[in-house]
Amino acid sequence: MADMRVEELGMANPFVIASSPATRGAENVLKSAKCLPGAVTMRNFGHGMGGGSFIYPDAEAMYKGKQAFHSHAVGTQISDPMDSLEKYAEEVKKARDEMSRDIKLWVSVGHYSDIVKGGDWRENWKKQAKELVLAGADALELHFNTPGVAVAGNRQFNYYELVYSCTKMIREVVPNTPIMVKLAVENCDTLTAIRNAASAGATAVGPTARWKGFYFDLDWQTTEARPGAGYGGTQAQPIVSYVIAEARSKGYTIPMYAGGGVFSYDQALRYIMSGAEMVQLGALACAGGIGQCGRVIRETEKWMDDHGYKSISDLKGEALQLFNMTPEFAKKRQNKLGEAYKNAQVDTSKCIGCSRCEDVCFYGGVKVEDRKAVKGSDCIGCGYCFQVCPTKALYVDKKGILKSAFQED
Repeated sequence: MADMRVEELGMANPFVIASSPATRGAENVLKSAKCLPGAVTMRNFGHGMGGGSFIYPDAEAMYKGKQAFHSHAVGTQISDPMDSLEKYAEEVKKARDEMSRDIKLWVSVGHYSDIVKGGDWRENWKKQAKELVLAGADALELHFNTPGVAVAGNRQFNYYELVYSCTKMIREVVPNTPIMVKLAVENCDTLTAIRNAASAGATAVGPTARWKGFYFDLDWQTTEARPGAGYGGTQAQPIVSYVIAEARSKGYTIPMYAGGGVFSYDQALRYIMSGAEMVQLGALACAGGIGQCGRVIRETEKWMDDHGYKSISDLKGEALQLFNMTPEFAKKRQNKLGEAYKNAQVDTSKCIGCSRCEDVCFYGGVKVEDRKAVKGSDCIGCGYCFQVCPTKALYVDKKGILKSAFQED
């Protein structure tokens, strides 16, 4: 079986149940730990209780790993019984005492709203850090990806300076405790934030996709109670993967725990193959359930076994070969596929004369005659017609052609 350990942080596997309603208090931390992740992040003190979220188009899409987005929606709000730091620290101790030592307990310190409200939040954060480590936290997390933090940050204060100063502050207060810094990808240069966090002593950084968003139904009065903020989902994965790959390609070596829209094993694998050591499961945990997190963990391990990857370190950064192609090699792959498109002829036995190919051709390279598509000498091999053909009357082995360029190189 594949070795799922993340040696850099002493974790049994690369999955982190993110700070969310699924990790509020010891009871929920212990519930989340049942899926056997590498770490569980207890939700911030003072974050509150209640509310909810919604998945579009529905939960089945999320469970099956299809395209889906997740956003906040307001349900019943209730008071949080953990109304003092002492009570919160007791919950941390309970979670650590009762949870398997194979699972790390990360605990979030402070909250973005503390900064917005003002007051002596820095001293409060330092006090929290000391108390939470004494209570048994294996690591502390600074949560700087709350939806809108980068937007508001650049209007009220310097986001990058905030990341640096807060990381440095907590590092000085608990010098022997790992510090995880969860970072926005919204409206900021994430690489600058990563660099600042690393310079200030962060142990790992977590580029995580949560945006301000405004989703509504056309019958807008029926829309969820809170249509804005907290927007994320599967559409975030290519964006976060780019951030990871760019950071690794530019020499950033700090461990990363990437997050945003991981609802299936393939989305998790893409983060690791882009160069991240760890993957956050947040929306899936609180909106899909802990059982679904367990499914993703098991299916990731199975995929690694089926494809011959012996360890996470073997898998990490594999796709950087694709990300860092030279212009010459990228053109070679492009031309191999283009030539295949150009030379392939229509399989008339499959053609139904739907005219989609002709409609999408802007070079006069394919026409429909007597209800059958016919390719002509003006075809340049752009591939548009192959993408829209519903019956594969126009077909080439696209994956095989693109892969062959690497095998020949």
